[in-house]
Amino acid sequence: MRRYLATLAAIVCLAALAGSAPLRLAARTGQQRADLKFSERAQGEAAERQKQIESEIASLPIHPWAGSCFFGDGLGVNVWVSLAPKSGFVFTWNGCLGLYDRNYGDVVEKDGKLLLRFTYPNDRDGFQGIAPEFLSVLWGDRHYLIPGDNIISFANQINSGTEPVNGRYMGSFLLRKGDEEKKVRGQPAISPQYLRYLLAAPIRAQIVAVKETHDEKCCRTTIALLNAGAQRGLLRGMELYVYKPRDAFETVEVTNVLDGTAEGRIVQYKGDFKSPWPAVGWKISTKLE
Repeated sequence: MRRYLATLAAIVCLAALAGSAPLRLAARTGQQRADLKFSERAQGEAAERQKQIESEIASLPIHPWAGSCFFGDGLGVNVWVSLAPKSGFVFTWNGCLGLYDRNYGDVVEKDGKLLLRFTYPNDRDGFQGIAPEFLSVLWGDRHYLIPGDNIISFANQINSGTEPVNGRYMGSFLLRKGDEEKKVRGQPAISPQYLRYLLAAPIRAQIVAVKETHDEKCCRTTIALLNAGAQRGLLRGMELYVYKPRDAFETVEVTNVLDGTAEGRIVQYKGDFKSPWPAVGWKISTKLE
């Protein structure tokens, strides 16, 4: 989904720079600006809370999760979350068309998770919204905030080789500002049930059958049979990436696993429909190759 959002963001930004007619997203963004969370009052309250957060962060010793965190692609996905134990949090999502979303509120630490209590409705749709729960994850000298329901995706990014990102951070998960240059060591501090998703070596497989394909309004979904399963280390929720044919840029999400085989779901969004249809013989790997 993040790949789809990043692609859509690029299309929207290029169209805006080219001076094209208003797009649906722009219209929706304009409509959002009329909402209370885009009001001058909300802007002022968010700015004041941001000052309080920054002041509290400056007064704290080394803290496991307080700070300002970012993820994005530099185009339509530029998400910032600043948070501190007493002052709460401020969340913003900016892109080439301006401010897409804003929210703020309190932070509650409970059962090892950070729970965000939003002032305004948190609609997670398109270019807006954020996870309501996060886990603070330390990896070497880096501090991440990972959505509580998205730890497997974090492991998938590590397996793919896209995490840890070095230099200017353009990753898919919230990373504390300033940590993008820091080193990682060993494995991230996640629970054992998710550590088993981290692979010592890539798993390579092949599509041996296409079981079903159906078109929906926004996308095409294909269920494929893979010639690798639990014996090779595949787990439900893992992602594999097509490396042959070279003109296919698809991701296969493992949905069902047996000892020697597995089923995977391939979702192609409308903008990707020119890609070849999934077929027998496609070669895939948990590492981007």
